[in-house]
Amino acid sequence: MGSRLTNQTTAMNQSFAKPVLSEPVSEYQHALLALLPRGNAWAKVPDSQLGRLMAGISEELARVDQRALDVLKESHPSQAYETFAQWEAEYGLPDPCSGVDPSYQERLAALLQSYRMKGSQSREFLIEIAAIMGYQITITEYQTARYGQPYGSLYGGEDWAFTWQINAAQYSPKTRHYGDPWGDRYRTWSNQRLECVFNRLKQAHTHIIFKYIEEK
Repeated sequence: MGSRLTNQTTAMNQSFAKPVLSEPVSEYQHALLALLPRGNAWAKVPDSQLGRLMAGISEELARVDQRALDVLKESHPSQAYETFAQWEAEYGLPDPCSGVDPSYQERLAALLQSYRMKGSQSREFLIEIAAIMGYQITITEYQTARYGQPYGSLYGGEDWAFTWQINAAQYSPKTRHYGDPWGDRYRTWSNQRLECVFNRLKQAHTHIIFKYIEEK
């Protein structure tokens, strides 16, 4: 019984305690008080009635300041939340490579891939694009067998000169993170977007083989 009364008393004391101002609000309050005229009529003590009035005004100023910071975060797709749908629309997403009902992490990976797409056919560029989408890959390039090649090198006919291979893990899960939209799946895995995007990026006369390696 005594413990229960103690808990109730503590809760009541907390409810009647003076509100603790957040740091931005406190900074605005001190700035506004410092701008007041000099004289005894202008009590510049934070706990005075005038100080409390300035604290109320400061809450709105701090809110606007925070919203401005939120807008700055929205200026890059990796941090966009409120404008995420507008970012997707800007880059034509979801696209046919997005699959059916993609998770937020899959949509984010697709958006970052489209945002950073500059166009290239180099090995480094393709590996980077895969990494942005959440896939760690290597690339194997084949070539037509020629007389005098070192023993043990890859052997193939003329068609193999236009064939290359993507080596990736069988499963590349994308996990939900703190702050992701409520109700999203905690983990998804699919290689569908990897294959779709690379089949769109490859040169028209080439052929890709996708090899998935099972992790032990």
